[in-house]
Amino acid sequence: MKKSKMKWLGTLGVAVLLASSLNVNAQGFRGDQKPTSDHPMEMNIGQRPEQQGPERRGLERRGPEIPNLTEAQESQLKEFHLQEMKKAQPIENLVAEKEARLNTLTTAEKYAEKAVNKVIEEIGDLKTDLAKLKVAGQHQIKSILTEEQLVFFNQHQPKGPKENGPRRN
Repeated sequence: MKKSKMKWLGTLGVAVLLASSLNVNAQGFRGDQKPTSDHPMEMNIGQRPEQQGPERRGLERRGPEIPNLTEAQESQLKEFHLQEMKKAQPIENLVAEKEARLNTLTTAEKYAEKAVNKVIEEIGDLKTDLAKLKVAGQHQIKSILTEEQLVFFNQHQPKGPKENGPRRN
């Protein structure tokens, strides 16, 4: 009798732990507030291309739309972005490989401190290269903007250390 009671209590305890670990969204979205997905495999059904995310309209654009761009400026910006993406992709791939290697090293049974530190430094160097590439791209964009567009561009640059971090309202 005592063993079955203990099994029942153990099962109940596991169920309570599982139920309490569920991620509950306290504030759901109302009809029109639901954000569209940025995932390329998910379709924003029923939307015209101009209503869909930038990745559905062609080259993905980062940041806000710069006002009063001429067609020549638009084509130059697309070309700048394409050049930057071509340069950044191999570096981003290397970062992903190094991060996978770091994960392998840090989850191994034996901790190899020198190897871990070396991979961390390599990741840091690659991310520094990406940051330099981004700043050079911004400088290139600034070179074709009018004074009004330049002020707008400078005011709408991401602030803080991470572009993809938590958003402050």
